[in-house]
Amino acid sequence: MKNFLIVARSFSDIHEKYVNVIRDYIKAHGGMCILDLDTCSDSSDEPISVADDVQCIITVGGDGTVVRVAQNITNRNVPIVGLNCGHLGYLCDMTVDNIEHCLDQLLNDNYKLDTRMMLEGDCSNDSGNHFRALNDIVVAPVAAGLYVLNLTVKVNGIQLYNHNCDGLIVATPTGSTAYNLSANGPIVSPHADCLILTPINPHTLNSRSIILASSDEVEVTIEARHDEDDPQANIVYDGTLRQTLKKGEKLRIYQSDTTSHMVMLENVNFLERIRARMQEI
Repeated sequence: MKNFLIVARSFSDIHEKYVNVIRDYIKAHGGMCILDLDTCSDSSDEPISVADDVQCIITVGGDGTVVRVAQNITNRNVPIVGLNCGHLGYLCDMTVDNIEHCLDQLLNDNYKLDTRMMLEGDCSNDSGNHFRALNDIVVAPVAAGLYVLNLTVKVNGIQLYNHNCDGLIVATPTGSTAYNLSANGPIVSPHADCLILTPINPHTLNSRSIILASSDEVEVTIEARHDEDDPQANIVYDGTLRQTLKKGEKLRIYQSDTTSHMVMLENVNFLERIRARMQEI
């Protein structure tokens, strides 16, 4: 690889430092790079456009930056590698201590590619708009903590459950270590072929996370708890609000035809990485 796009979610002092380190090292070793310091910020809704000659995207931040880039690339499925300037960094192979070593591997084509499944969702009130997620699609109250939702969940047309809860997480294996983990969902190998359903604070004693086949389709509807209610919920894709679900509408969630490619630089087993990250919490 010789041509890179460097993306930072926010241009803080620490991010600026490492963006400059990466850019200067690549250029000093015969590579080229473009900087994108705007379209991945929390305040931007712009898609991330990747030039035809870009061979790899290097993100500077943490897992959130990797996820946002994977979610918002519009025109090319370019491999992504993350520099972790955050906390856990499950998705980031680069650290502030091994930048030059990792860049040498990239420049010398000494790496592997890891394909990750993505989810896609569409709401019956938003025809034609499909949104993707690398980690998860979450159905949550419009005003979190102020009221609970009555959700009906079907899998392949068959009702799975109906209960009051604070929301629902549908996660990929990659997303099992994100919100799903915080909601006491299972940790799943990123190479597993499945979907994970995890209710958020269900008001019942018999509700648990459920592992489904990746080919399954999940349908979510919202019901009124009282006759006078007009319930609605936010549909959040990888932490970004995209749609609203209202009474009588259906949200379909299924495996996307689009995949995301992650660059693997370190020969670290998933379980070894989980153990190391958990010890850092």
